[in-house]
Amino acid sequence: MLIRFRQKKWITALAGIGAAAATAVGAVCFALRLVPVLAAGGDTTAMIAAGFILPGGAAHALVGEPKQDGFPLPSSPLENASSDSSIETPSILDSSLSSASSSASSSAPKQWTGKAYPIQELEMANTGVTYGNIVVKNSSKVHKVDIPAVLAQRPDVHIKKDGTPQVLIYHTHTTESYMEEESDTYFSDMPTRTQDNNLNVVRVGEEIAKRLREAGIGVVHDTTVHDYPSYSGSYDRSIETMRKNLEQYPTIQVTLDIHRDALGGDTRLKPTTTVNGKKAAQIMIISGCDDDGSLGFPDWEYNLRLAMRLQQAGAEYDGQLMRPLNFTPSKYNEHMTHGSLLVEFGTEVSTIDEAVYSGQLFGDALVKVLNELVD
Repeated sequence: MLIRFRQKKWITALAGIGAAAATAVGAVCFALRLVPVLAAGGDTTAMIAAGFILPGGAAHALVGEPKQDGFPLPSSPLENASSDSSIETPSILDSSLSSASSSASSSAPKQWTGKAYPIQELEMANTGVTYGNIVVKNSSKVHKVDIPAVLAQRPDVHIKKDGTPQVLIYHTHTTESYMEEESDTYFSDMPTRTQDNNLNVVRVGEEIAKRLREAGIGVVHDTTVHDYPSYSGSYDRSIETMRKNLEQYPTIQVTLDIHRDALGGDTRLKPTTTVNGKKAAQIMIISGCDDDGSLGFPDWEYNLRLAMRLQQAGAEYDGQLMRPLNFTPSKYNEHMTHGSLLVEFGTEVSTIDEAVYSGQLFGDALVKVLNELVD
């Protein structure tokens, strides 16, 4: 039944009540996001982790969901969605996602109409504890990092080249994507997530997996989507993917959660270097720790041993391929094995070509490290 109010003052009052309710809900949501940020110290990394836009962005370093992009997701976050049958995967994508078409793409260039933000290309390096060409950004308030001492300790990783899976590659934020071509401007209506595995972090993960296969190291690349349709709870879903694979393949020694970062505010940051004359998205390894025992993460030091060797191997390339290793009091599901790490490749304004090249370089560095750990 439709009831019509005859008195304008009733309509005005009702509108006022609605506006007040909306404001209250907004304030509660803002507070829910802000309180943990303030509890974390209110620094830039925490603000970015909570989804706040700040200039001079930095890497995320909180427990739980580590970040959202610096801008709201586009109204259609899975633009250009399609499944890529060329990528080997043990998972089956949600049919509602994999059936989406690439109709948004066409031969004509897309005309973006959103707010324009300049892109700053830069090398991020030499911020933190330094030993030779290794740099570690230590966010822990309790643990110090003795780089040579960590390098001297053997990771608890025992690789076998017998055809069994040794490495699991997966993606907590599976739809994180890259720009298709280089640009000096980011527009707010550009997609930063897509189900098209040719344009997102799955493509980077597959480049790493190829390098492992070529070296005779068994790998499972699980492309299960964990961040769509809901971004919140991605880590709860990805840990189930980890458990499933670790139970099915108990020989797995190393798990890598492949992401891409999002940095900056009114200027979007693009961490980039040049390796062998070719542009590459900079890479950041995140190795978590437990400052006070509250995370249930007692064996974090084993992950750091592997992370440090990977940092060293990646730093041997010319240029600055590796951003400082992010040693942070966070868990990110890294408690599941003694060889679990999260790795970020570029940001949302890096190109897919730059990220793919970095995946290849990182894959080679990973093979080098794992070959030294073959039993």
